[in-house]
Amino acid sequence: MFRSSIATQIRTGALRQFTKLSTGPFPDHTFARTRAIQIRPYASYRRFNNSNASTNIYEYYLQLLTSRKALYIGGGLLGFYLINLHEAPFTHRLRFIWIPFWIETRIGDYSYRQIMSQYGSMILPHSNPLYGRISNIMNKLLATAIANNEDQTQKRHLKELHWEINIIQNDSLPPNAFILPNGKIFIFSSILPICENDDGLATVLSHELSHQLAQHSSEQLSSQPFYMVLSGVLYSLTGVSWFNDLLINGLFTMPASREMETEADHIGCEILAKSCFNPDQSIQFWERMGREEQRLSKQMGGGGAANSVLGQWFSTHPATTKRIHDIENWLPKLREMRESSGCYEYGRFHDFSANYFKRQ
Repeated sequence: MFRSSIATQIRTGALRQFTKLSTGPFPDHTFARTRAIQIRPYASYRRFNNSNASTNIYEYYLQLLTSRKALYIGGGLLGFYLINLHEAPFTHRLRFIWIPFWIETRIGDYSYRQIMSQYGSMILPHSNPLYGRISNIMNKLLATAIANNEDQTQKRHLKELHWEINIIQNDSLPPNAFILPNGKIFIFSSILPICENDDGLATVLSHELSHQLAQHSSEQLSSQPFYMVLSGVLYSLTGVSWFNDLLINGLFTMPASREMETEADHIGCEILAKSCFNPDQSIQFWERMGREEQRLSKQMGGGGAANSVLGQWFSTHPATTKRIHDIENWLPKLREMRESSGCYEYGRFHDFSANYFKRQ
């Protein structure tokens, strides 16, 4: 959410594998004593960057794409893609997800162990009064999200998760918060002054919960095989890996990440309003966050590069000014949602009686 490397790694969830290739001559004793090497006059070696080799690789891909086998494979992949198109909750955006909930939870368990090994010593004891305050807010948000979720499978999955809140006490770390796919919530103490009140906390937590509801981690992971294949094809054509990575990030991964962040803002604001929090306070929170980002940028000598056109093009998050502008456009509808949710009626609060943190 707040450009943290930890949160970015969790959202993307992609595990990159690096293969080391070693080349060199065989030892003298390997084949020399067993048999003579026969040189075939019809065999020749051509470097990959040779012009003829480049022409051959284009012809190879052309023949591959026009072959009958390629049509069968392409048809199968298209069918697999269409079968695994799902609607995002609230926004109803169609997206490709083939990773089931149990794999999503396992990924969350793995990330949880990594984070605990790094920050476990900084986590406040659960007897701290902050836990009661945050769990009260999260219970309301979860109750609303589950009640308004039309996906019965996901509703059951959310109820079965072992929800847990962890507050990392270290004010020198950048302000951040995130929720893992297994229901583990992490909040950095440096974000609490920026939240300022319960509505500010609800803004942060509802946004992070929305990433979970929309399965953004699984959506990013589902796209990784496509990006890997595309990267391999581009490398075989260009022989330049950094340019290919720049192209894929600029055209695919970064725009998709920004779209997910905007979607999480939208879903989160709706959950916040239906949970009887004040959506107007979301704008004030983001204004405070914007000032904090400017302070950190000046402190690090950024000079406002993050707000430049090029900086935003390769950013995983939309500009804070855009987020504020979006929420301002949504405000009339959000106010109506809050009014229609009966937030001023006494009996309405029975909907928030569930406790999802009993195990904590």
